[in-house]
Amino acid sequence: MTTVTEAVKRVLDPDELSALEDGDLERICADPALAQRFARRLARLAQQIAPGRDWTPDDLRDVLEVAVHGSSQQAARVLEGRYFRKRLREQVGLADRYGDTFAVVVLTMAEGVTEGVYSSVLDAVTERLRKTDMVFLYRRRFALLLPRMRAAGLDPLIARVRELVAVGAGPTAIERIVSLVYPDNFASEDEEDERRGERVLDWAEDQLR
Repeated sequence: MTTVTEAVKRVLDPDELSALEDGDLERICADPALAQRFARRLARLAQQIAPGRDWTPDDLRDVLEVAVHGSSQQAARVLEGRYFRKRLREQVGLADRYGDTFAVVVLTMAEGVTEGVYSSVLDAVTERLRKTDMVFLYRRRFALLLPRMRAAGLDPLIARVRELVAVGAGPTAIERIVSLVYPDNFASEDEEDERRGERVLDWAEDQLR
């Protein structure tokens, strides 16, 4: 089975290049190599339109999601906790490849909270998140995965979530909130990207035990 990485490394033959030039949507969407080549071309064009940013295919995805589906200030995706590690690993790979940061936040509920309080906290959390953000549900915890989040934006977000939770569920509903920004909190010139990614996965696992 050919992986996406292997496909991207492949040299495109004339027929495949023709599919790009002709805008053959079906073929482009069916082939990761063609899709990524097309996305990189779009990113270069975006650089000409808006030179103030080093555009990536992920940037284009976010803009096009809003263009097609509406404002990014819509409900975040709510997922079961068992999907968290896979999505986190994917985000580490994107961050290492394109240089974008992301944040992880883990909220731990107080012991003995009722289902109503749990739901109230979930509502308060998702109210402040973007459509591209993800919330993973556990028995007493919420894990938030926030693509393209920087430290400057994370602290105000956490403060606002605390305020909303205090209003809706009471100031004692949350036992603690821990967070990190990747790769900022794991920066080391002597450490390979792969090991750095494993460290953030280990950190997340520790917070969810």
